[in-house]
Amino acid sequence: MNKKFKIIDIQSHFLPEKWLYEVSKRKEYPMLEKIAEDMWLIHGSKYDKLPYHAKKSAIDINSKLKEMDDASIETTILTLSPPGPDSVSNGKEADRLAKISNDGIAEIVSSYPERFRGVANLGFGNMDESIKELNRCIDKLNFVGLQIYPYAGGDRGIDNPSFRPIFKILEEKGIPLILHPGSPINKDYGSYNIGALMGYWFDDAIAMVKLILSGLFEELPNLKVVCPHAWSLLPYLIDRVNTQASRFPEFFARNIRKTPGEYLKKVYTDCNNFSADTLKFAINKMGGVDKMMFGSDSPFVEAKFVTNLISDLGLSREEIEKIFYKNAKELFKITD
Repeated sequence: MNKKFKIIDIQSHFLPEKWLYEVSKRKEYPMLEKIAEDMWLIHGSKYDKLPYHAKKSAIDINSKLKEMDDASIETTILTLSPPGPDSVSNGKEADRLAKISNDGIAEIVSSYPERFRGVANLGFGNMDESIKELNRCIDKLNFVGLQIYPYAGGDRGIDNPSFRPIFKILEEKGIPLILHPGSPINKDYGSYNIGALMGYWFDDAIAMVKLILSGLFEELPNLKVVCPHAWSLLPYLIDRVNTQASRFPEFFARNIRKTPGEYLKKVYTDCNNFSADTLKFAINKMGGVDKMMFGSDSPFVEAKFVTNLISDLGLSREEIEKIFYKNAKELFKITD
């Protein structure tokens, strides 16, 4: 890949020191299990466990920076690695941990202002407290997005009306809502760790369609949303969703005036994928690269793997620049 391309990574995760310290003390989800000197498992639910190497880019900031340099990444939009604080069963504790996780991200951004921008997580234990924390993250910490998981706040689901005040603030302030897989509540996901292997992408796709069918984009037409992983599975499923929603609107489309796919065209994504063929299909199916940005999904995917993947797409220089830099710069209002 040509080193002259600027790259902004919009999907890269980290576990700040303060957050890790708090999670290491817990006996309930989310909690940490040390299985080797340099290997931990973090459990977000009884159906979910994610492996982390202590000296790799999920935990060690120098490793994160080296990975960025090796992949020619100039700026990273830094998010908390799942599971998030909203997986805590006690609402007051969830809100407390959200502040700790956000402060941890903010410290990294403050230490490396040329390399990182911060993204908030919320506890959703008390919605008034979450609104207050979101405003703090945007107005005081200068965060550029809010990360939210499909099972935010337990089993409510992010299409629940209780989340609308949060989304309204994002629309008013021009701050993107960033979807990302989180701790599943589906018991089948515990078998063979199938959730982490493939179920997360189903969760993203279902959450995105639920947001559309709920009428979110009718109510908040200027809300900016990022659905990761090349729109997850939706390029392959959107024709079915459109057809069935049109045939049976009384079952599927009571809250919307257009096909789900028309709303989906407004949704941003990242290029994280695992083959050039599938990424090409997603780009062609969704009408080009104008809503696509670079996303490594580090530490779960090596950043350089994704930069190399882009070189196999046969895109023009202008298209590559949009994916690597220009689209993210505009969406997240990043100044040079």
